[in-house]
Amino acid sequence: MKKYIHIFLNFFIKLAELKRKPSLNWAAKAILGAALATLLSSSFSLEIPIPALDTTLTFGGADLFTFFVLLVTALAIFGYTEYRDVKEADDSILTIIRHMGLVDNEIDDLRNYLPKKLRRIKPQHFVISYENSNKTTDKSELNKQLEHIRRIPAHLTDTGHAGNNAKKHIAYGGVAPVPMLAAAGHVISNMQNVHIGDWERQKKRWHFNSQFDDGEELVFHVDGDDNADAESVSLAVSFSIPVNLKCIHDEFSESPLHVVTLPSGEHKYDRLCSEEKQDRLAIAILEFINNKLIPNYSNLGEINVFVTAQASFIFRLGSVMNQGHLPRVIFHHYDRNRDGAKHPWGVVLNDNEMGYKVV
Repeated sequence: MKKYIHIFLNFFIKLAELKRKPSLNWAAKAILGAALATLLSSSFSLEIPIPALDTTLTFGGADLFTFFVLLVTALAIFGYTEYRDVKEADDSILTIIRHMGLVDNEIDDLRNYLPKKLRRIKPQHFVISYENSNKTTDKSELNKQLEHIRRIPAHLTDTGHAGNNAKKHIAYGGVAPVPMLAAAGHVISNMQNVHIGDWERQKKRWHFNSQFDDGEELVFHVDGDDNADAESVSLAVSFSIPVNLKCIHDEFSESPLHVVTLPSGEHKYDRLCSEEKQDRLAIAILEFINNKLIPNYSNLGEINVFVTAQASFIFRLGSVMNQGHLPRVIFHHYDRNRDGAKHPWGVVLNDNEMGYKVV
């Protein structure tokens, strides 16, 4: 019940924000509605006598001149907003980042699914394509992908001409290993107007996360033994499928394991389809690191992160990790079909010497 109340309140908060800042299109629609009501009332006249007040109420009978004035006003506003939107699109920059690290041949163009406000803008493209990088352990190949990701800010600077940052937009669509998604989010974290799409494997389409935040909170707990003197900790974020906790214990046995789940304990794909909810949960994890992990482990020098979630959330989690005070943060890749260790490599987001590094 609490979940549905939160969605209901979230809906009315957004509605109130729209009412507080009504658009010209909204005003034009209201005027057009009034024009149609005037036209309808001009076609009939109804008189209702009220003897007690010695008066008569008259409905209808409006003249057509009022209708034409309202109609012309509405059309003029629609015309102006169309002109303004076209001009704003001409003055704006849209960079579509296609990041393919698993498969590429069956995945549609993100441009076909962009939010309405971005469709008018002529896009520039930045393609990161390293098919089947989830199956390799060749660090030189993985570092090529990471270096490509690191070039995103320079590309945006070199190709941009809009003086106002509010008119620069990025649309990111990634189907790649977890560490590379997190690295992309980390690289782009300081940029405005970032729109992140998720690829739905079952429906073969991109979608953007426009649902309302349901207010669901996170549950944190320690799995296994704790050790306040540990120099590293493991953080397992388990949303889409269960994280293999046994593998983490086996391969990172010296690190206390903290597990992050949703209260229901259920796992399914694309369950975080609200941008607001993703942002809120990513910040909650960062606050857990700041307020619980760092103060309680005095020797902490490294945080190993394991995530099962949709790409947009991993991107956002990597983005909030762009904090100068954090210990070394490593997002790990999991390969369940591999013989031996199931976490063969990861990406350090804040290496002191290189900034980003495959380990």
